[in-house]
Formats: sequence, C-alpha cells, structure tokens
Amino acid sequence: MRGTILSFTGQEGVISSQGTQYIFRLDQWKSDQPPAAGQSVDFTVQGTDAVNVTRVDPTQMLEEKGRICLGQAKTMAENTYRDAGKPVTIAYGVFAVFALFADVVRNVPVTLPGLVNGLSWYTLANPSGMNGGFGFLLVLLAILSIAVPVFWRHPAAPLAYTLPLLVTFIGLYNLYSAVSALSGLAGALDARMGSSVSSHAFNSITLWFWLTFFVAIYLAVMSFRRYRANKASANPV
Repeated sequence: MRGTILSFTGQEGVISSQGTQYIFRLDQWKSDQPPAAGQSVDFTVQGTDAVNVTRVDPTQMLEEKGRICLGQAKTMAENTYRDAGKPVTIAYGVFAVFALFADVVRNVPVTLPGLVNGLSWYTLANPSGMNGGFGFLLVLLAILSIAVPVFWRHPAAPLAYTLPLLVTFIGLYNLYSAVSALSGLAGALDARMGSSVSSHAFNSITLWFWLTFFVAIYLAVMSFRRYRANKASANPV
C-alpha cells in the first residue's frame, strides 16, 4: 500500500493511508534514509501494523504522477474526439496551427494572438512579444473549447464551437481599428508593411488569416447545427 508518515518518535511511527492509520516500528523500516514525517512510503499491512515499510523516492513519485496525467490527458483526448467527431476535430487542428503560427498581416510577424492583443504603431515597430499575453490566452481558450461538450452535458454545449469565430472577429476588428487610427501615419506604415494599408486595410491580410476565418465559420455552422439537433432530441414532437 501507499501512505504518508504522520509522525515518528525514534522507534515507532504512524502511517496514514486511505483514511486509516497504521503503526510501524523502526525494525520494519527498509530504506537507508531514516523515516520522517511527511515522507511517502510503500508498506504491507499486518493486522493494524505496517511492515516492510519503504520510502518512496520523489523521482519515482513524479514519474508516477506524470504517467497518471498522461493517462488522463489521453482519456480526455479520446472522449473529445469521440464527442466532436473527425471533421470538427480536424477543423480545430487547422485553426490551432494557423492561429498560433501563421502570420496574419503581410510583412509583419504577428499571429492571431497579436491581433487580439491589438495593434498600434508601437507594437508594429516593436513586434517582439506581441503574440503572447491576453491574446494568446483567448486563442488558447478558443482552441480548448472543443472539449466543452465533454465536461458540460447540456444541449447548448456545442455553442462553444463558436469561440474560434468570435476570437477571429476580435482580431479582424482590431486590425481595421488600428489601420483607421493610424491613417495619419500612412507613409510609415506603408513602408513597414509594403502595401497601402491606410486606404485598404483588408489588403494587408494574408491568405492564412482568411483560411483561419473560413475554418472558424465552419465550426460556428457546426455549432448551431449540433445545438439544433440536441434541442430537437431533448424536445421530441
């Protein structure tokens, strides 16, 4: 069994395991290092006593926790795939890759998180780090929204699939707002971005952004279809 030493007085100690306490004596300690309160141990139960008590190495505990976490992540991924289906899962994968790694403005190293953060003359002139922060968090939440129906068993749960489109709209709005606000710096922006973005904001958008946008629209359509299907099945005629 696995337990934790609650106390040790020098010759005798107490181990807690699954809500039960066991007494162990020093002659049953099988590790080189002396026992101490707070240590995790493996032991065998003999009546109300713990025998063959062995200290669990912290590295071993980390490995065990890692295996447990990987197992839970695998189970969650399998449940999410089964619930979402292959087309929606592939669409989310495409959205994640394009949103996190594809530049969305020509000649400027900015991805969708950077657009969500908001563009300004300062960020365009100093692009390092502009793709992190709050924008990255929102995009990450949009990607993870695929798992919402797994944890929230409700007919409206598939509406979470609209989050990628919402985040994409925020980025598009911020791009248009930034271009409009910086129209007075048109010359500097044109030189920086290589196009006349002051008068044609959408000309500065890359193909990757439009692909991200269309994938997000597809997910939103699937979201409402599944919501209607869930609502119909919950309220049969």
